[in-house]
Parts: sequence; C-alpha cells; structure tokens
Amino acid sequence: MFWRFVSFDSRGTATLVTAIITAVIAVATLTPLPTAIDAPGSDKLHHFLAFAALSYPASAHIRRFSWPIVLASTAFGGAIEIIQPYVNRSGEFLDFAADCVGVLIGVALALLVVRRK
Repeated sequence: MFWRFVSFDSRGTATLVTAIITAVIAVATLTPLPTAIDAPGSDKLHHFLAFAALSYPASAHIRRFSWPIVLASTAFGGAIEIIQPYVNRSGEFLDFAADCVGVLIGVALALLVVRRK
C-alpha cells in the first residue's frame, strides 16, 4: 500500500501534486519581501528539497528517466533566479545549482521507489 502511494500510480494524482508543489515554490520564491526571512536551515538545502519534491511525483508516475521532467524543472529553477531580482529578492547561481541537484535526486529517488514496488 505504501509503495503504491509513493509511486503515484494515478496520472491525475501525480499531476495535481506536481502543480501544487510548483505553485508553492513560485509563491515562496517570488513573493516580494520587505526584509530578509531568517528561516532555519540552509537556503541551499531548502532549494534542494523543494526541487527534489517537484521532480519526484511525475518521475514516479512515468517510471523511467525523463529528460522533459529534468529540463522543465531546471528551467523553472533558472527562471526563478532570473526573476527574483525584480521582486526584491536575490537570484544566486548556487541556488540554481541546488535546484538542479534536487531535480536529479528527486528523479533518481522516484526511480528507486518504483523499482522497489
């Protein structure tokens, strides 16, 4: 039962979860801030976890490595870093690097879970 849930057998569920995670990332990273937020943990860790979570559902549903998922997720991360200076945030290359690593780990983890199922 657990493996079926985390492998996103339903296309609709995988799409919905991916859309929700995309919206949460967009709001969290593109909302203008009057002052910097002092969130616990490393900013890079937050980027890594967010983008691993973003790429996981679709990859688990497809059940194979997918360049479109990797490219779309990394393009989204890159677009965020480009837009951030225009909304009183700082865009950083290392944030984008953490996004990319997170995407690859999310895809790899999804493939491991699907194979275990």
